[in-house]
Amino acid sequence: MKTVDYFSEADNVYRTENYIVCQKVSLCRSGEGNTLMLSQDTYLARTHKRDAEYELVYKVRGRKINGKRMRSGTYSRKYED
Repeated sequence: MKTVDYFSEADNVYRTENYIVCQKVSLCRSGEGNTLMLSQDTYLARTHKRDAEYELVYKVRGRKINGKRMRSGTYSRKYED
């Protein structure tokens, strides 16, 4: 999958020192009526190419280009080179 495809399928994208993180956020409801916010995170290792794509897509963020994580009660992580 292309990096830009990850960006378009994510609800939130942000950068850390070593990764570009794509979050897919969803709400889950239990049988008792409790609601849980779940984040499925894909960590992409930062490369020059991925950084360039990220900066092209998110340059509208201005000085806050790195973005930040959306909080969630539960998360899963997947790492890709």
